This record gives sequence, C-alpha cells and structure tokens, in this order.
Amino acid sequence: MEEVNIATIKSGGRFPYKKLAKYPHMKPEDVVVWERFITKNPRFFDTVDYDVPVGTGAPQNPEHPENIQRDGTILTQKKIDAIGYINGITTIVEVGPIADMRKFGQIMTYDKLYKADRPEQTPILKMIVCREVEREMEKMFQEFNILIETA
Repeated sequence: MEEVNIATIKSGGRFPYKKLAKYPHMKPEDVVVWERFITKNPRFFDTVDYDVPVGTGAPQNPEHPENIQRDGTILTQKKIDAIGYINGITTIVEVGPIADMRKFGQIMTYDKLYKADRPEQTPILKMIVCREVEREMEKMFQEFNILIETA
C-alpha cells in the first residue's frame, strides 16, 4: 500500500484510485468497505479526493488571525468521505457499512453543498458504498438517483 503524504492531504491534492496506507478521517469500519470496493472495482475511478470540506462552516472570531479563522472554518465544515473522478464525471461518495437513512441524509446534504461551492462542476453523481442496504431504503435511493455499490 502507498504511504500518504500529509502535505498532499492538506493541499486537497488528488489521490490515485487504489488502496492507500491511510484515508483521511475514514473510520476503520468504513476503510474495510472502501478497500473491498476498490478491490472489486479497480477501474471505477481514475483519481479520488478524500475528506473534502463543503459548506460555510461555523462563524469564526474576527479578532483571531486570518490563518486561525481559515483553519477554524475548515475544521467545522461538513466533510465528504470521497469524491471520485473519471471521464469528466464527478461522483460524491459516502462510505459505510450500511446504506441507511443517515447515509441518505448525508449524501443529499453533501450533494447540495458541493454544488453550491462548485457550481461549475458538472456532471455530479451521488453514490453510497456499503456492505448492505437498510430495509425499505432501496426505492428511496433509486428515486433520488443515488447509486448504491455493495462491497
């Protein structure tokens, strides 16, 4: 597995779509699902961004230095697990063991915030990578054009 350079993470650089030694802020149970997905679908994306901040974040104290305010904003923004890129298509990816109502709410929120932050970025797809889908949720995901990939 490739070692991840912390400077690359902080700069928002794109990572190769392959197993890495570490995925920024991804929980261990999510890493298991994500790596199974990568193994099962080795050409699904070309590159990936991890832990992508979206939204405005919490208000910052104007008396603090600009760099502290900027860091505070980034720390309080919502974070997308992964964004995959291939053939000019951007896919917002939420990762977790179960595609449930919580994941539904997260992916819909991330989609809205990402589009607001980057209105020039199109087309954008929504996807949840999971081990299983919560009962009664499949139709909801289909209705809102959320791709479900089980790994």
